[in-house]
Amino acid sequence: MVKRILCLLMLILLLPCAALANEMVIDDANLFSSYEINDMEQIIQRIEAEYQMDILVLTTYDVPQTYSDYAIQDYADNYFDQHGYGLGEDGAGLLYMIDMTNRAPCISTSGVMIDYITDDRLDTLFNVSYDRLAMGDYGRAAVALLQYLERFLEEGRLEGSFRYDAETGQRLSGLYNALTGTEMLIAAAVGLAVAAGMYASVSGKYNLKGSTYRYDRMANTNCQFTKNEEQYLRQSTNVIRHATNNGGRSGGGYSGGSGRGSSVHRSSGGRSHGGGVGRRF
Repeated sequence: MVKRILCLLMLILLLPCAALANEMVIDDANLFSSYEINDMEQIIQRIEAEYQMDILVLTTYDVPQTYSDYAIQDYADNYFDQHGYGLGEDGAGLLYMIDMTNRAPCISTSGVMIDYITDDRLDTLFNVSYDRLAMGDYGRAAVALLQYLERFLEEGRLEGSFRYDAETGQRLSGLYNALTGTEMLIAAAVGLAVAAGMYASVSGKYNLKGSTYRYDRMANTNCQFTKNEEQYLRQSTNVIRHATNNGGRSGGGYSGGSGRGSSVHRSSGGRSHGGGVGRRF
């Protein structure tokens, strides 16, 4: 009786773990070989272990036929959310979907992954996989995309990256400063050391070492402040918004002119996502 109770308790404890073990590759359209799936899973496992982000590759015929990129994007966003993907409090992760109904690739990002995959990086992911998609080599297309994704994560978030609203172009976050606290302390220490060295050098010259004469710095130093007033009259500013080249994806929007912006939209389920729909193949 006691053994049965213990076994039951162990099963109850293991159920949440089983629920959290999401599939990494869902090939509902039967496009991949077992070898290609194995390659994808190895890359995904490395990413999830190193960065604590969920990665899913999905192939499907279930997206309704449409000319709307928004409908394709919304399907991918909601699939990611409704199937419990995303790690951490912000639900970080990425879904790469090959929509065979509309023959369109789509990427949905969530959480901190949005900050890693800027618009330029998103275009690169679509571009490195597009030729293989067009040739029907779907498995190698997905592997190539995941390899570049892993490379971008290793490089880290880009200095000066930010989020912006895909519809209005309004910036949603400040520029990302890649300097860490340790790096700033090191820079301050080096600056102080250089300043101290310069002071010691100049002070030594004024002290005239080896001579009985001593230069009195306090008595021979003079500093005067002057006041200059200028009346401010007016300011004229012209703001010009430039169109951007969207590379390998449709849609588009403001990217701050530097390609370091990450567009953000809301799915019909109400959650914020990044990503986009690539060229149809």
